[in-house]
Amino acid sequence: MNWIVVADSDVSALRTAGQILCRQQMRMTGFNSAQTLLDFLKDNQPDLILLGNVLWELGGFEAISALKHSAHGDVPVLLMADADSRELVSQVKGAAGLVNKPLEPAVLTATVREIFAMREQHSQDSAFPARSNLEEIASSLEECNDASNGMWMGKEAFGNVYRHMLRYLDRYHGIAFQVLFTVEMSKETSEATREEIMAQFKRQLQKTLRSSDMMLESGLNQVFLLLPEVQESDIGHVIFRIIDEWKRTEYGAFTDIASEVRRAKLDGGESAREMRSGADWVVVVDDDVANLKIAGTILSKQHMRVTALRSGQALLDYLRDNRPDLILMDVRMPGMDGFETMRRLKQAWGPGQEIPVIFLTADENAESETQGLALGAMDFIKKPFVPDVLTLRVRHIIELTRLQKNLAEEVEIKTQENENLSLRVVQTLAEAIDAKDTYTNGHSGRVATYSREIAKRYGYSLKRQDEIYMMGLLHDVGKIGVPDSIINKPAKLTDEEYDQIKAHPVMGARILKNIKERPKLAVGARWHHERYDGKGYPDGLSGTDIPEEARIIAVADAYDAMTSRRSYRQILPQAAVRQELERGRGTQFDPEFADIMLQMMAEDPEYQMSEK
Repeated sequence: MNWIVVADSDVSALRTAGQILCRQQMRMTGFNSAQTLLDFLKDNQPDLILLGNVLWELGGFEAISALKHSAHGDVPVLLMADADSRELVSQVKGAAGLVNKPLEPAVLTATVREIFAMREQHSQDSAFPARSNLEEIASSLEECNDASNGMWMGKEAFGNVYRHMLRYLDRYHGIAFQVLFTVEMSKETSEATREEIMAQFKRQLQKTLRSSDMMLESGLNQVFLLLPEVQESDIGHVIFRIIDEWKRTEYGAFTDIASEVRRAKLDGGESAREMRSGADWVVVVDDDVANLKIAGTILSKQHMRVTALRSGQALLDYLRDNRPDLILMDVRMPGMDGFETMRRLKQAWGPGQEIPVIFLTADENAESETQGLALGAMDFIKKPFVPDVLTLRVRHIIELTRLQKNLAEEVEIKTQENENLSLRVVQTLAEAIDAKDTYTNGHSGRVATYSREIAKRYGYSLKRQDEIYMMGLLHDVGKIGVPDSIINKPAKLTDEEYDQIKAHPVMGARILKNIKERPKLAVGARWHHERYDGKGYPDGLSGTDIPEEARIIAVADAYDAMTSRRSYRQILPQAAVRQELERGRGTQFDPEFADIMLQMMAEDPEYQMSEK
């Protein structure tokens, strides 16, 4: 007996559907809300879902994805639409069909039986469809090592999953990722236990994956995934989440999961290309289903992709894995209103992650508009909607946001180019300084590297790490004014010569202070020879009066001096260097930075941190 689940907030529609299906000897279960349907699907797998207007509670145009994500298997979904929403519902992707309300017994019965017949044929027929062949499909999966089939599995195994693959190749267009998971078990694991572990792993994957993802069994202990619509920057996080969640299961403690990732290029059909050709994506958030329908109808007629959500919390959950172009959000919603949702969005968004928000309101309230704009909303739109106004404002905000993003990216590119140019100039200058001393080749670069590592371990941001690296490169720039004969003198320096050497910090600061864009460069040059106990030069600063960056460079500079060759000695043994740093902590060196340097030495038993 076929089992059909019917979900519609209209009780009369549930009753009518039940009467029709029961007369056809079919089992029927009814729900009047999306949440009860989703809860039911966690532990049950019907043969078909007949979905009415609760699709708007499931995300509107994304309703099928939400259902398939919750269900254990690929359950077909048949949509029901009333007269005022047929055009809109017909645009929902992934449905097995559409029937009109009020339900006609003959039409509903014929449609349901056709879906079951096609499903039965699909499961029995292993022949390749005439419109394509294995080589054509394989050629659409680029950048794979096995040119014969585009996957890790052999041709026979690939043939068994070929029909499933067609559905994905037709729907998606662009870069996807192929992931091969191997569940590694001990040799002592029995066959029955192996099967149970793999069944559990696949069930765990099913809960994690989105409806657009495809899972296939590739071997005895292997599972193959095809993941379209995943950003390259996110694929590592996706795999980590899958493995992390598996580790928390009963079998996760004594199995290991190996993963192998390859990029694929999916070349879908015309519908996929149209869907990916730059259609603007708008999420509409409103607890009133009528408003969701109206906004969806208006925007979809303008070839926009629309997702409907019914609460602020639903939006927060949805944005964890999705990035639309714009959010239309009602101000007044039960539970979490639009303003509170906006506050939480701002807390969740990192730099550059913001999505433009337009508030929807039926109120003529200047105070509300002021509050919304202060929270970061781009605009307000009055309800009921005027189609042209809604469309123009949405397009304007999306285009403005894209323009700003493109401009920011261009500025970032140019800034990075300037940074790279500055770094090359500084490195060249540092090499010229080091070249004055036959025995200190590469000294400035090593000091810069050690300084950056100390700063990183101390908690500096990436930007500050880059700053101290530049400071380290130029800390000895003042030696340009010291005669080569003094710098390279093998014998002991006279007092006058030593005074000239000691003048290089002041000279270096004088040179670098003219670089107004990088005022801290002069800091490292002037004060890297100060001592924590106040006995250094040129200004006799002590303790925290010495700028922090200079205290870091002082430790790095002293370390490299001891681990480099000099005209009067070879590289000191590592034990001797450690002893000197320990003796100098709190007197010559800031104790915190000396301790970090000592820790770095402890992690370097092969003494790699020395002049080669």
